[in-house]
Amino acid sequence: MIPFLLLAVALAQPLPPTLSPHKVALLPCEPLPGTSADEAAWLDRQIERELGARAPLVPGDAVREAMKARGIAGLSGCDDACLAQIGQSVGADRVVAQTLYMQRKVQSEGIVWVWVLHQVDVATRAPYGHFERADVCPRTTWKRYAGELAEMLVGFDPAARLALRGLPDAAPQKGPIDAPRMVYVPAGEFVMGSEWGEPDELPRHVVELAAFYIDTYEVTNAEYQRCIDEADCTRQITWDRKELMGPTQPVVGVRWYDAVAYCKFAGKRLPTEAEWEKAARGTDERRFPWGDEWRPEWVNMHTAKDGFAGTAPVGSFPMNVSPYGAYDMAGNAWEWTQDLHDRGFYARSPRKNPVNNEVGWRRIMRGGSWMYDVPFFETSFNRSPGRAYFRKEYVGFRCAMDAPPAAP
Repeated sequence: MIPFLLLAVALAQPLPPTLSPHKVALLPCEPLPGTSADEAAWLDRQIERELGARAPLVPGDAVREAMKARGIAGLSGCDDACLAQIGQSVGADRVVAQTLYMQRKVQSEGIVWVWVLHQVDVATRAPYGHFERADVCPRTTWKRYAGELAEMLVGFDPAARLALRGLPDAAPQKGPIDAPRMVYVPAGEFVMGSEWGEPDELPRHVVELAAFYIDTYEVTNAEYQRCIDEADCTRQITWDRKELMGPTQPVVGVRWYDAVAYCKFAGKRLPTEAEWEKAARGTDERRFPWGDEWRPEWVNMHTAKDGFAGTAPVGSFPMNVSPYGAYDMAGNAWEWTQDLHDRGFYARSPRKNPVNNEVGWRRIMRGGSWMYDVPFFETSFNRSPGRAYFRKEYVGFRCAMDAPPAAP
């Protein structure tokens, strides 16, 4: 989720807390470089209060002594087996480790707080839920987030986790027609959403899509200029930004309505968010287009030392490619999709070809951009609401179109 857009989300009435019999060892929130100890301690107090209302907690002094004995600071210095050993030494059933990272270079959007909580089951030494929050909202919002995270931690049940087997591996393949600079995504099922991120990415659910094509690359400035010259596309606000206006760089600084107009001009349409997600992650639920491991050198992002002051020419990162062959679906430019953003849509969306076409101005963007350096934003399942009438220097798009029926 992109942080500034959460400011308009209405606060829901809190549900009665889920109670857990499992004893929890909560490690102090570890401030990563660039984050103050006071900021981390403030968040630590929020989750300690909320988690303590839902599960018995090991006294903090005992947890800190166990950490000191092993010479670790927190999540970044301790793997799952290490965390389980700490939990065993203090008589806990679960261990929760936290980190806080403050991204301070997001220009007009302010400072982004990225809060990560990772839970481990002591008996199995296996992860038992990994949750993240990222926002620039006031501290009152972070207090609400603490309650949400605590609820997800105590309520997480991997035994009830949706598990699908037998889905065909995603791979580049030829479609029924020749569609230049587009990749073919065959019909079939995939799992949409994630239990590792935001509440609006839940529940994980099975979606069945008809076959479609999606652009191999983000729409470029040169391609968009043809629509300006020949049709009714509005000029992007970045026209005087040399670092963003190269002919092979993705067009950015355009409204959702401009993206719709261009795709219509090109004989295509915007992808639905379900189509975008399947094109980005395939059928194996990968976190990033290339797999599950975060590889910052494969992404055009804010802190990457890649020589690009803004966006990069499309396809500049050959490893940043999805299972079906689409490039730059992580980083470079956020991408508009067709759908209206609704935090609860996943719970009621149809199984086949879902799209939220309700009227509204909060449209979903996908994929992260060059302005952010937090992996959370670049995941294949992250949903980010954007104001359809705003034009930002980090938001572009790619187009899609229906695939005709295969010849008998």
